[in-house]
Amino acid sequence: MKRCLMFLAVMALLVMLTATAVAEEVTISYVCWDYSVVPEKQEAVAAFQEKYPDIKVEVIDVSAADYTDKLTIMLSAGQDVDIISIKDMPTYSAYIERNWLEPLNAYVESDVDFDPAVFSGLMDEIKVDGNYYGVPYRSDVWLLFYNKGLFDQAGVPYPTNDITWEEFAEKARLISGGSGAERIYGAFIHTWKSLAMNLGVQTGEYTLVDGKYDFLKPAYELYLKMMYEDESVMTFGEAVTSSAHYATQFESDRVGMIYMGSWNIGRMISDAKAGVHDIDWGMVKSPHWPGQEAGVTIGNVTPLAINANSDKKDAAWKFVKFFSQEEGAKIFARNGILPALINDATLEVYTSSEGFPENAMEALDAHTVYLEFPPHPQGRAIDKILQEEHELIMIKDKTIEEGIADMERRVQEAKEW
Repeated sequence: MKRCLMFLAVMALLVMLTATAVAEEVTISYVCWDYSVVPEKQEAVAAFQEKYPDIKVEVIDVSAADYTDKLTIMLSAGQDVDIISIKDMPTYSAYIERNWLEPLNAYVESDVDFDPAVFSGLMDEIKVDGNYYGVPYRSDVWLLFYNKGLFDQAGVPYPTNDITWEEFAEKARLISGGSGAERIYGAFIHTWKSLAMNLGVQTGEYTLVDGKYDFLKPAYELYLKMMYEDESVMTFGEAVTSSAHYATQFESDRVGMIYMGSWNIGRMISDAKAGVHDIDWGMVKSPHWPGQEAGVTIGNVTPLAINANSDKKDAAWKFVKFFSQEEGAKIFARNGILPALINDATLEVYTSSEGFPENAMEALDAHTVYLEFPPHPQGRAIDKILQEEHELIMIKDKTIEEGIADMERRVQEAKEW
């Protein structure tokens, strides 16, 4: 009888422990874009679940092209989402205004293993009204990529880490040649407004939400001359109508240089491994204006946020922390993605990946990084206005002066809404 009672007691204890373990399991949902085609996110999620076996991650995968619109619909409808990957600062600002993002100060301040200083100021860049609403897990800086073969063919010295914007334009002119299908362009200027406006923000004196845009004039003068006088780059109109993409243009071995974000490093490496291209390429720091010190560039940041309506915030914080700290950072670095946490360990992983250009580590050593587009309540409206006016200037439908005047007028109207 005693043995029977002891057996029953042990069984009851096992049932209770099993029930407790099951009760402690939690499923959190993580919404992001292009999960199925980017290995770094898949690897990071798998590593997180291995570390936290009691937390199951349900991934909501949305295409990059539809991401912001679909995410906005999901959040406005109250869909069960815990962790949100933020694609850009205008969206980040809009979600904060709608109280969709959880303030993270309490987590940051109480977690002894989390130090916002490791992100080299990036967390302060995205702080709004004294509150943290996101933690950056990846960052990008703008660089200059160049095709060594085309430079050698033209007998033009490679760009250096101290190249100016005027030197960039001159090298593009010298490399250009040929006609028709055999035309070699010295550079390719993608259609995003960033390609011009970054050059103004790079001075460090202005931002794209200030409402005054005279500081953009030198960049537009530079680019219009390259397109319509030097003919060293494809015209904006042709780039739009042909749906030209910066990666395919550069990898076609017909373009000498592209000014682009560090995300292009991973693509160049993976495309080379896949046999998409075999060009010999390099990269240097972003060109700068005369009088500026080399190493001044523009940065983008991709943060993770927690849905303010989530009922699993503690588990979500563990996920956000894992992605952004060294364990997650090394996974992104190993896959050619520049993490937000850049230290000796993560940089060593990032630059030692197969296919990383020789002697190119210095290009990533930026001493000053200005955020491309800071948080602002009317960020999405301002962003749209600037892109529209940018396009009209680039196709010469408006003069630079007319376009800038309309930017200022329309942005002022947007701020008054």
